[in-house]
Amino acid sequence: MEDSMFEFNFLDKRVQRTKSDLYNAFFELLRHRKYDHITIKDIVEVAGYSRGVFYKHYKKKEDLLNEIIEYLFREARKAQREPYKDLESIDVKKLINEPIYLLRHFKKFGFCYQLLLNENINGPFSLQLSQEMMSTYLNDFKMMLLDDYENSINGTLNKYYAYGLMGLIIEWIIEDFPKEPEDFSDELVRVFKYSLGKIQIK
Repeated sequence: MEDSMFEFNFLDKRVQRTKSDLYNAFFELLRHRKYDHITIKDIVEVAGYSRGVFYKHYKKKEDLLNEIIEYLFREARKAQREPYKDLESIDVKKLINEPIYLLRHFKKFGFCYQLLLNENINGPFSLQLSQEMMSTYLNDFKMMLLDDYENSINGTLNKYYAYGLMGLIIEWIIEDFPKEPEDFSDELVRVFKYSLGKIQIK
């Protein structure tokens, strides 16, 4: 991974470099051992820092992991919302490749997501990821059926599409991106067009 993968533009440049190095060290270690077997000593040795530098930013390694996950989720939310800025609704029939922003995010950070989704991390990260993206969808979108005759099922419909989409994306990540983001985006758009009319932006 390159340092530029993680950006902390709102922080002092020295802090940016430190966090980026600690993130990279964490994932490098996670490639070879389970999370429970990684120590703070391991992280700082790989990153090239002292324990004091680590403790300046985190109390324990769980704080580093949680910050990394929140960083990824924050970037995912930004990517998800990028094509829908300033819109009130989306005509699904006119979708082109809007999922591409989110898919490019997952491909960019694919190394990180793959390691977090494997068995080296205790806890169901896949469920955590699904719930995070479902929350974003439910907060931002209201799916509309083609004939829109049964509004009472819209809540269920929203969850159906959110979980379905994330299931497909997680499978795509785990299988090491068998399709390019552009091709997968086109496929998802065709799925949406098949069954939806409009998506209302909340």
